[in-house]
Amino acid sequence: MDDVSSIFANLGAWNWLILAGLFFVLELFAPGIFLVWFGIAAAIVGAVALILDVSWQWQFMLFAALSLVAVFAARKFLRSNDAQSDRPLLNQRAQQHVGKSYMVADAIENGRGKVKIGDTLWRAEGPDAAQGAHVKVTGADGTTLMVEPIKA
Repeated sequence: MDDVSSIFANLGAWNWLILAGLFFVLELFAPGIFLVWFGIAAAIVGAVALILDVSWQWQFMLFAALSLVAVFAARKFLRSNDAQSDRPLLNQRAQQHVGKSYMVADAIENGRGKVKIGDTLWRAEGPDAAQGAHVKVTGADGTTLMVEPIKA
């Protein structure tokens, strides 16, 4: 038991700075940005321990408090600065076709058929339309396109 208390009693600034460096290195391998905030807290505690003679108990309490402050501040900051994509529908392929017109490849009968987009056939639902007719995509449900005939 005496060995454990002596380890804590001898905690110094360099141990906190090494811990901060370890958090920063681990951040490189972890997804997201989570460990960097603990690294910042450890670096601040290390700087405080270098300047002031602070007991190890106060160092741990300061680290805990700074970690909480850093994490909550980061959450608030990162949520308020959501990056806006220049291609918001990148992973919503069907939604990308809304408002565009295409040719019916397989006649739409009983509300179901297929339209040709590029070299791909997409399922389509809407009013009946003959093969070769032009339809406008008005919406999407999963990978099924909702279409309406274009009036000539």
